[in-house]
Amino acid sequence: MWKRLIPQEYEFFDLFKEAADVAVRSAKVLVRLTENYAEADPLARELKALEHEGDRIARTTIVRLNKSFITPLDREDIHELILKMDDVIDLINVTGHRMTFFNVGHPTPHAVNLAKQILRGCEKMAEAVGNMRSTKNYDQVNKDCIAIHDVENAADDILHDALVELFHDSTDPMYVIKWKDIYETMERVTDCCEDVANVLAGVIVKMT
Repeated sequence: MWKRLIPQEYEFFDLFKEAADVAVRSAKVLVRLTENYAEADPLARELKALEHEGDRIARTTIVRLNKSFITPLDREDIHELILKMDDVIDLINVTGHRMTFFNVGHPTPHAVNLAKQILRGCEKMAEAVGNMRSTKNYDQVNKDCIAIHDVENAADDILHDALVELFHDSTDPMYVIKWKDIYETMERVTDCCEDVANVLAGVIVKMT
């Protein structure tokens, strides 16, 4: 019985990897949307489909958690980790939706740069999550977490510059409202990536 139980509980790591992969795929679609706004509508629909996929993975993880007797990590860490990764996917979808709903016309260079930082953060998040199966990889996980913090700092700087330019140069209040919302939402994605990194760092402290 125990031999059947224990491998099944390690499927949580497979679910983490699935969620992280969906986040990376979503971030890549967002980059494409900022660089090719003519395809905004189908790309936004693709983001929505990915958001549904992320929700499915999160629900599956929580159901599995509720039924599991043995877990490879503390139960609260599993719960928080999957929800934080789902937040990343959700906010990427929100960003794409707002870009299309607001009909921004053409994304700004700041939006493109923020999208690229989001992709970098998601890629580092996926690398970190993928290395959580073994304590031998925890040094690399720490490095990936530091890289995610660097991404968040870079996104803060881009947001600052974007808002300064927005309020200094634009005379259209609706334009300001739309882009302020989009910029701040994009920066929040990197905040959520940092939240994932913080959960992972906490797990490492407990496990070593």
